[in-house]
Amino acid sequence: MCAGLGTAVLLSLLMHRAIFPGLLPVSVPTSPISAVGFVVCGLALIGVGFWVPRVTSMLSMVALSMAVAMAAERAFGLGPRVEALVSANMGVTDWSAIAPNTMVVLLLAAGALMMRHTPLLFEARLGAIAILGSIIFAIGVVACVGYMTDVPIYAWQAHAPMSFLSAICSSVLGLGILMSACRYDGLDASGIPRWFSLAVCTGALTITVSTGVAYLCRDGQAWEPAKMIGLLPMMIVSWMLAVFAGRQARHSDV
Repeated sequence: MCAGLGTAVLLSLLMHRAIFPGLLPVSVPTSPISAVGFVVCGLALIGVGFWVPRVTSMLSMVALSMAVAMAAERAFGLGPRVEALVSANMGVTDWSAIAPNTMVVLLLAAGALMMRHTPLLFEARLGAIAILGSIIFAIGVVACVGYMTDVPIYAWQAHAPMSFLSAICSSVLGLGILMSACRYDGLDASGIPRWFSLAVCTGALTITVSTGVAYLCRDGQAWEPAKMIGLLPMMIVSWMLAVFAGRQARHSDV
């Protein structure tokens, strides 16, 4: 699904149609580099499912290289060279910059897939892979809820918000990585992975952190209180999950 949505965005950009990139009137268009990243990560996750380590390794390395290059450009102010190169090769002249939360999603997803493709690594690091997938899923869920409630918690930067399609792809990609870490070995007495409670707790805390980052970066004091009430169900559920899963993880360690 992640690879398919990314491919749909790229095809719509190539055909100069704005149906798939925006999808919602309030959503910004999905940037070409974001679509490419989700396609690469989605195909790498398919390689994990069919257990083709070489394909997964190659695609995850491409995604990791793009994410690291974009992060370095953003950190040192070198300009969006990678984004401009991808857009120029696709013939897209009017494109939006990649959102910081989308960049974090692609960076974490590439790192998780790099650990997942090697037998010597993933057997010992299933918990770390699941935690990364949980963080990615939480970032996508927060962005989706932001679009549903019309509260800009999907934006970590004023001029580069995460698009709605990127939010959906992030949720699907994170859930796929989390599910790929589930194995039939290493189960506790209740029949679930020993790291599951820790992954759930991390994802629940990520929801609060992601919302807080958006509040601090987008002048949250200017948000409409009537709309912010719509965030209460998500926040209450995330806090309850964090407390419950944290207690379960502590008992499992003991």
